[in-house]
Amino acid sequence: MKKKLLYVTGSRAEYGIMKRLLQKIVDNGSIELSIVATGMHCDPKYGNTYLNIIEDGFKIDKLIDINIDSSTNSAVISTMSRCQEIFGVFFENNQYDAVMILGDRYEMLPIAIAAAMHGIPIIHLHGGEQTLGNYDEFIRHCITKMSHLHLVSTECYRRRVIQLGEEPSSVVNIGALGAENALSLPILDKNELEIKYGVSLDNYFVVAFHPETLTSQSVYQQITEITTALELAHKNHQCSYIFIGSNSDTNSDIITKHLVSFCDRLNFKYLVSIPTQDYLGLCKYSCGLIGNSSSGLIEVPSLGIPTINIGDRQAGRIRGETVIDVKCNCKDLASSIDEIVLRDNKSYLSYNNPYYKKNSAEIALSTINSFMSGIKENMPAIKQFYDLPLYNDQIKP
Repeated sequence: MKKKLLYVTGSRAEYGIMKRLLQKIVDNGSIELSIVATGMHCDPKYGNTYLNIIEDGFKIDKLIDINIDSSTNSAVISTMSRCQEIFGVFFENNQYDAVMILGDRYEMLPIAIAAAMHGIPIIHLHGGEQTLGNYDEFIRHCITKMSHLHLVSTECYRRRVIQLGEEPSSVVNIGALGAENALSLPILDKNELEIKYGVSLDNYFVVAFHPETLTSQSVYQQITEITTALELAHKNHQCSYIFIGSNSDTNSDIITKHLVSFCDRLNFKYLVSIPTQDYLGLCKYSCGLIGNSSSGLIEVPSLGIPTINIGDRQAGRIRGETVIDVKCNCKDLASSIDEIVLRDNKSYLSYNNPYYKKNSAEIALSTINSFMSGIKENMPAIKQFYDLPLYNDQIKP
């Protein structure tokens, strides 16, 4: 009898990272895969992106709308509360041998808690990373402590997860699936993308900016500084911008409102949500990515183009030489855009992506298959806290 694996997805970005691995699991056939879509996938404001999953040929076993609200921190907490209650009932009525989740978004924490309380082993991807400017930071580590298999993206992150008390044999460095996706997913050519989105793909930047939720600078101040710099660069270099909609983090509505108005005034393209391969294509033909998306550090470097990483949202995360870090102010951002426009972009092709590992998805598939085959039915998901050898003598009673 096949073991049953549930993958829960809450956002376009995280699903896009996982899609090649999901297809490999389906094609391999040794595991029965189920998919539940929730969070932003179910909200028209974010593009009803569950449709992308269906268009890719996957069956969604259940849509679970948690009525996501990111207008304030209090609204986010209410969303998390609803999510935990709904998934608590869901796991009571639906049995799985393991649940697979990626990352650190706030709706993933209550899902992990609900699964753990029902004794379901958790497979977690992208643990051990740091994002010091956002509440994703502590959410990610909380999920690590409830998880039983850890598929991490670098050796540094593997060591950190072990440092958190996880058994070394349960922590596997597979590289970042997204870094491999950038080189493996089929990307439309430039003319096809121009026709599909009604834009000219000449002398432009892609912009993807999300709120910093652990910062003294207000979201309004952040986005005002950014758009002021973008307008200045537009005047100086005649460059244009393609904006990608923000995630549903606290105060993301402020960013969306400001950017839609900015795009309307200057006739730039604003895209609420697009498929992963189109996002990568738009980045590939651009002068670079501007913003604070994790994709700028993990996926985009595989394309050989630069990232201007703004502020502290990704502070602490490993980054390669294609990433230019700037403070969230007009002067620094405008200066970095000047630097990229005046530089030959081909020079970035020689830099390595620290997240890339050959056959990342295949390594993940093999590791998951091995883990699933070792799960014993009707046995509680118990794990020991792994103490680092250095401290063993210090913690003995």
